[in-house]
Parts: sequence; structure tokens; C-alpha cells
Amino acid sequence: MTGVSVRDAKRMATDEVVAGIHDLEAWKPWVPMAHQVPPEGDWRLWLLMAGRGSGKTDAAAAYVDRWMSSHPGHRLQIIAPTLGDAVESCVLGPSGLIAHNAAIKFRSAVGGTYVRWPNGSEGKLFGAHTPDDVERLRAGGNRHLAWYEELAAWRRMKEAIEQSRFGLRLGSRPHAVASTTPKPRKRLIELMKEDGTVVTHARMDDNPHLDAATRAFLYDTYGGTRLGRQELEGEVLTDIPGALWTWDRIDALRVDAAPDMARLVVAIDPAVTAKEDSDETGIVVVGLGADGHGYVLDDLSCRMSPDGWGQRAVTAYHQRKADRVIAEVNQGGDLVEHLIRTVDPKVAYDSVRATRGKRTRAEPIAALYEQGKVHHVGAFTELEDQMAAMVPEGSDEGDDRVDALVWALTYLMLGKPEPQKFMIQVTPSYKISDW
Repeated sequence: MTGVSVRDAKRMATDEVVAGIHDLEAWKPWVPMAHQVPPEGDWRLWLLMAGRGSGKTDAAAAYVDRWMSSHPGHRLQIIAPTLGDAVESCVLGPSGLIAHNAAIKFRSAVGGTYVRWPNGSEGKLFGAHTPDDVERLRAGGNRHLAWYEELAAWRRMKEAIEQSRFGLRLGSRPHAVASTTPKPRKRLIELMKEDGTVVTHARMDDNPHLDAATRAFLYDTYGGTRLGRQELEGEVLTDIPGALWTWDRIDALRVDAAPDMARLVVAIDPAVTAKEDSDETGIVVVGLGADGHGYVLDDLSCRMSPDGWGQRAVTAYHQRKADRVIAEVNQGGDLVEHLIRTVDPKVAYDSVRATRGKRTRAEPIAALYEQGKVHHVGAFTELEDQMAAMVPEGSDEGDDRVDALVWALTYLMLGKPEPQKFMIQVTPSYKISDW
């Protein structure tokens, strides 16, 4: 390997010997810790599931550099939560590619952001944050190798992995390495169980190079807590105490097809803004079957302008031959109805207004699932992740999809919420174009 960082020079100055490392010569002058050594065999995905500061990004960067340096002309994709994260963590950061190999060139051009090795191997950087990011992956070309950085934090995990895999098909052994601190994401758990996946676990405490005072502070503050188990110990916590739904229960009620529908609604939980980091607009299609059970038919939630999500909801209304569009109006008031009727004035529309907390509204719907009365027709990963993360104190996951689901099932199975008295009505002073 060419290029040695100051950090690596300090490591090389130690006499530490790592036992059980195969092909050690290929890693010099960088000396890996035991958990940073790639597994043997023809795995399809090496998943480094580790706590903060354990060296997972360092290990992935070292592996990627070794592979690309020894395979002239190979093509790589690097995917992180955002393009900026890919640049900072995977390329320019203290554990990134250039820290391992100073000969790597980084450039950003109209066609994208790239890293290039002296032997002609090249990698392209992507985000997994927005629908546009997923579309860029779709058009990103075929690859030999992929690096998934902080996979559990990808907002568009399911779609981004799918598009990556469709393009990961060059050479005799297309494969990927993923470096991430775990989060309770169903798609992540599914990846762990797939044939061809090898999982390496590590804790922050497994890295002796961290500052001792910082390590002690973090373990004193978070050791023994759920957050500490996830962020320091690298555990995948699938048992979320107090969650209203579990993946096992949702899976048990899942069906491949729905019966005839007695009623069907498109429910909307609108976002106030349409920026890249805004909340999603929850749009869920739910039917009441002839058997009296509820059936979740589609999750069309999105980050779009009001015109965009309004058009999406009305299109679903017509395609599904729905009986009604219902929307929460706490944030948008009469503008929500005005928006829907601007798209199509003939849409049957009704509004609902939240007067209780999200969990309180969701509890009767969770009870319907416990009674076996609600079924998902197919899988809706993002919606189900939000459901399984809904806890009393809230979570860092969004809840807009769940809100739309709750409104739909409340309307269909529990009756339309009665209007509340003594509510303060606020008439928005902004225009749709300002929303």
C-alpha cells in the first residue's frame, strides 16, 4: 500500500501482534485489530456490526483499498446516509480511504463524486437519503464491489440496497462490505440472516487506541443502558420495551391477497415543509374487508411538495377506487382540503383533527392487531419499522406513516373521531406556495 498517515505511523511504532490474522502481509503497513480482519471464504456481504469508535469504518476502508489496489480497473460504489457523509467518512475522514492510501485521488464533477486509484480502479459516491439518491443509484452503472457505510442510518435502506444489488454484478465475485452501528431496522435484521452474509461484532471497548478518558466517560454515562448497548456494545436491540407493535405480530398477520373491500380510504398525515430533511407526508391506503378486518394495501408516504403529495394521494384514490380521502388538518387547516380539491374538486374528502397524543390515538389500533383484525397485504418495511419503534417516550424514527395508518383504521373500524369542543382554531395566513 502506498501512503501512510500519521495515525498509522503511530500504530506501526507499537510491537502489538495480532494473532490469527490470515494474509497479514497484504495489510501492511496498517495493522488491523482482530475484529477488523475480513472473514475468509466467498461471502457476498461482510457486515461489520459494531459500536462507536470500534474501528468499523477503518476496517472497511482498508478492505476496500486493498481490493481496489489489487484489481486494476475495478468499479466500486460507496453508499452512505448522504453524499456528504460518504465524502467525509469514507474518503476524507481520519478513517477514510485517503488515510489508508495517499495516492487515491478525489474529485467531484458534474457527473458525480469519484475516487480513483493509480491502477485505473474507480469508485463513485452515493447517498441513500432521498428518492433522488435512489434514482442516482439506479443509473449508477454496474460494479464489482460496494461499501455500505452506516447502513442502519440510511433513510432509504430498502430501496437503496435493491438498486445497489441490481448493479453489483461485474466480475467473478461481486460483493459488498457494510460498516454500521446497529439500529432496530427490520431490513438490517433480514440482511444479517441472509445466506452469504458474514457478521462481525465488536464493541467500543475492543479498540485500545481510543482516548481512555473519553471511553471512561461514555461507559460511565451510558453503560448498561439501552442506548449504551446499541451505541457502545454494538447490539441489535429488537425487543423495544413498551412498543405498541412487534415485527413478529405484524408478520403473523401478513397476507398475500385481500378479500373484497366493503370500504377503502386514502389517509394523509401532511408535512408542513418539503425540504430534504423535513418530515415525511404519510399516505397510506387501507381497506375494510367484507370479513370485517382491516387490510393495509399500500404505503405511498413521501417527501414532496404539497402539490406532489396531493397529486399522489388523489391518484391513489382513483386507482384504488377509494371511497374517501381523509387527512389530518392540525398543521394545514383548510389548506389541506383546498389542496386536494385543487387537484380534483370531485374527490370525496373528510378531515380529522388530533386532540390526543400520538400514542393514545394509536393504542386502540394496536389492540386491533392484537385481536388479529388487521393484516398487511405484502410488506411495508418503512411503515413497519416505525410501528415497531413507537414507544411511550417517542423514538428517533419518524411516525408520519404510522399516523396515517392510525387515522385510516380509526375511520374504518372505530368510527370517525367526534369533533372536540373548545378547540382553538388557527387559520393559516400562508399560501400553498409557501407551505
